[in-house]
Amino acid sequence: MPLSVTELVCRLKHTVEINVGEQSVVGEIGSCKAASSGHIYFTLKDAHCQLQCALYAFRARSLRLQLREGMLVELRGKATVWEGRGALQFIVDSVKEAGVGTLQQQFEALKARLAAEGLFDPARKRPIPRFPQSVALVTSATGAVIQDMRHRLEQRAPWITTYLYPVQVQGKGAELGIARALEQLGTPTRYNMPAVDYIIIARGGGSLEDLWCFNEEVLARAIAACPIPVVSAVGHETDFTIADFVADLRAPTPTAAIELTTPDAAELRAWLAGTARHLRQQVTRSLQMAKLRLKVVQQSRLGTPQELLAPYQQQLDTLAEELHDTLHNRLQKERNRLSLCAARLSAPSVLQHIRYAAAQLQQNRNILISALHNRLNNNKARLETLTAKLAAASPQNALDRGFALVSTPDGKLARDASALTPGDELRIRLARGETTAIVK
Repeated sequence: MPLSVTELVCRLKHTVEINVGEQSVVGEIGSCKAASSGHIYFTLKDAHCQLQCALYAFRARSLRLQLREGMLVELRGKATVWEGRGALQFIVDSVKEAGVGTLQQQFEALKARLAAEGLFDPARKRPIPRFPQSVALVTSATGAVIQDMRHRLEQRAPWITTYLYPVQVQGKGAELGIARALEQLGTPTRYNMPAVDYIIIARGGGSLEDLWCFNEEVLARAIAACPIPVVSAVGHETDFTIADFVADLRAPTPTAAIELTTPDAAELRAWLAGTARHLRQQVTRSLQMAKLRLKVVQQSRLGTPQELLAPYQQQLDTLAEELHDTLHNRLQKERNRLSLCAARLSAPSVLQHIRYAAAQLQQNRNILISALHNRLNNNKARLETLTAKLAAASPQNALDRGFALVSTPDGKLARDASALTPGDELRIRLARGETTAIVK
């Protein structure tokens, strides 16, 4: 008789538990999700296979590690078959970190290389316009992300023109489509695209594998090369991708990207209303003050503008008269000074000054020549004295008187006979010539 599904699954479960049972297994954590019950469900994978795993709440509470995608772990537990789906499952008893997963290693390596090239440098990041007029959303055309972003844009900044560039945001080759979108939006005239103030790359949350296209080098370089500011809004707040580090602005979520890059219409209306109210108050106050000053003038004794200006005209006349007198006195003083200078520069006076200066020059010349002769004679006498002293102290004088200089072959003077031994060769310098001798 054929087996029922339940009987077959029970036999499979029994076979797996008996023949495999408790085991230790090493692999990389893929998608990981914590249920409301406290259980943690995740996949364990290597280059070829993946395995569904379950960590029950009573064991998860005592776990010291925080499981995350890309982590390389060593699990201890029991292999079984879950009857509800007839699927192979590994019930985890303990978890031990074994290193960094392959995807995480690739992520860290690319991050370090691009950082060394300066792609993450804050100095190269461009600011988002404060009051943008247009934005391009590079994301999937379907799903909740695009709807949430459009709804938030209509709420905050309904005047902004929004363009959707639909792309694939998951799977192999998705990064090429996003990079192509950045290239076309960055050079709109070349590709007949609308000109926008900035670009938002958006995607909802997912596993490390789901978001991996945002960790590809080709997309990172496309973001860096785009001449228009780029905002990265990928995943949840805790998700970080290479695109986040290269982009001009990183938003924790797609809707947060709208809030970070657009002014709030309600706040702008409130600010404009407050500013208008303040201006009205200022204008009203200025008008009241002007009316008050006009009333005071009208009630004063001086009834006409001519009467108000008369004292100032009188003061102006006085100042004009003082200015005229001051200019006249200054001009007379300068004339007197000019006459005095002309008298001093007359021909007889100049010749007298020249003769006096020539006499002084000749006198100074005679004094200088006399001083030079005296100085020269004094130095000559001193030189002769020093020459005589030097000649008296010369060793040649002693040699001329019959003395001799005795030295060893190495050139040292022999001063002590006790320091010599028979057979030593000596050099003897006389007043004229040298000779040698042997010590006996």
